[in-house]
Amino acid sequence: MTDISAQIPLRVYCRNCNTPAGFDILKQTYRCPGCGELTGIAEAGQAARNWRRLNRENTRERREGTEYRECSCPSCGARVVFPEGDASRKCPYCDSALIRPELLDAARLPEIMIPFFITPKEARERMQAWAEKHAKTPEGQAVLAALDHLTGCYAPYQLVRGPVEGTVYRDGGTRAYRCSGYLEGIAISVSAKLDNLVMNGMEPFDWSQARPFEYGLISGQPVQLMDLSEADTEKRTEEEVREDFLPEIERVLQSTGVNVTVASGDLLTLNALLPVYFIKEGNLLAVMNGQTGRIAVSESRSRVTCPWVIEPLIYTVILTLALGWFGDFDAELMVYGSLVFGIIIFAIMGDGRKSLVRNIVLKSEVSRARRENRRLHIDESRDILKNPYDNSPVFREPNERGEIVPVVIRFYGSGRILKLLVTSFVIIFLPALLAIPLRLLAMESGEAFMANFHLEYGAAWYTLAAMTVLIYLLKAGRVSVYDNPIMYEIMPDGSKRRIKGSGAGGGGFLSMFSDAEGNSRLALFWQRERAAGCFAIGMILFILLGSALTIVFGGE
Repeated sequence: MTDISAQIPLRVYCRNCNTPAGFDILKQTYRCPGCGELTGIAEAGQAARNWRRLNRENTRERREGTEYRECSCPSCGARVVFPEGDASRKCPYCDSALIRPELLDAARLPEIMIPFFITPKEARERMQAWAEKHAKTPEGQAVLAALDHLTGCYAPYQLVRGPVEGTVYRDGGTRAYRCSGYLEGIAISVSAKLDNLVMNGMEPFDWSQARPFEYGLISGQPVQLMDLSEADTEKRTEEEVREDFLPEIERVLQSTGVNVTVASGDLLTLNALLPVYFIKEGNLLAVMNGQTGRIAVSESRSRVTCPWVIEPLIYTVILTLALGWFGDFDAELMVYGSLVFGIIIFAIMGDGRKSLVRNIVLKSEVSRARRENRRLHIDESRDILKNPYDNSPVFREPNERGEIVPVVIRFYGSGRILKLLVTSFVIIFLPALLAIPLRLLAMESGEAFMANFHLEYGAAWYTLAAMTVLIYLLKAGRVSVYDNPIMYEIMPDGSKRRIKGSGAGGGGFLSMFSDAEGNSRLALFWQRERAAGCFAIGMILFILLGSALTIVFGGE
């Protein structure tokens, strides 16, 4: 059996054959890929805690005879640690003289670390090459101006493992979706002086090179200790979980406009020191992964996007061109038509939607550093150092029995699409459908059915129906549908079974009269304006019946 103190608790080892086990998020347990043995979350957490206890004992033994001091910067408050006798006596963040009042606090002692692989000279050359490549951007110009301030430092992180729950709202929707996941291989920056969003941009690290913390490895390098409060650390963890969850949530909910609230469960955290080169000057924060060479830079710029604008704009253009085709592309007709279409479409699809504000962080490609004949080579590819752990969330909803189960969510099935098409057809051709029995009654012997059946005479209704169908398809087919998902329970054998009742009401005609909270606007209007409601119903019936009668008797 392998010595537990020699293992890094970034993996869970099979209790039967000691092979690294993978987490099965659907079954919420670890499973060995070799022998199939199951290891529960609680067992995995206990194994990691045992490793922590043994590692701290070994660290205390290694520390004997080496004097390390914690230094508090009087200017920026950063906490830096270095050995007694080390030449460095300046804060790596603001160059202020350091005060050394106390011994290293064991409570914040790092437990694992990754050594520097890239030298300061190589880091400067790579950062300069990146800045020259982006010299036309504010970030590139700022890096070139501040390149002399590039500093290397072991930065504090926490490695997180454990279950998390998320609540998701789609922008403009009312339904709360629930999802859950299990975090593995997630590193959270716990330095108050370094922005976590930028630090996250230079990840991932190659965790196969992680090792138990050793004092000898930090000699000659400034080391910053954790200086975030527990509440701020928890907030950063939730922010990073949201970032990890977002791609899958946006894919499932078919929108980048989502609001995710995360709640963490019993998380196991390990203190870590990871190698970082950085420049921090004014609004500039440029960081480089000291192991892999990946770069992330921010100048505190942000951009505002309105992702919901694109789809309504496409619909408006298509309908305007269609109107132009029927109207011989009359410019005046198309201008007024586009205004009418645009007002309707943007009002419906923009109801409750918000703009997104995203901070701009320029990043190099995911990278891995290696040496050939002592010469540094950095390979870049999106798939390099891909996290071997799947941190994607799984959506969970109640089934017919009220049990919370993993589900696959869909919004458009064949039945729902057919419902939208049939309803639209009925709305448009309702006068013709009413006129058919009238025509059968009015036909003379031997007379052809179409001889006096004039569909074109229902133009008054078709004009009204066309706008109604437009509103219906937008509201029921592209807005309300996301509050009425079709859900399939994922069974233990991997098959899927539709949950009875899921998706009921989605695509219905009356959903076009619902507000953002799901309340019926028709009911509210009827309560407040009953006289106006009666008049509106009368006018609709008048146009409908008049169109039906005209189709049958208009040619006589």
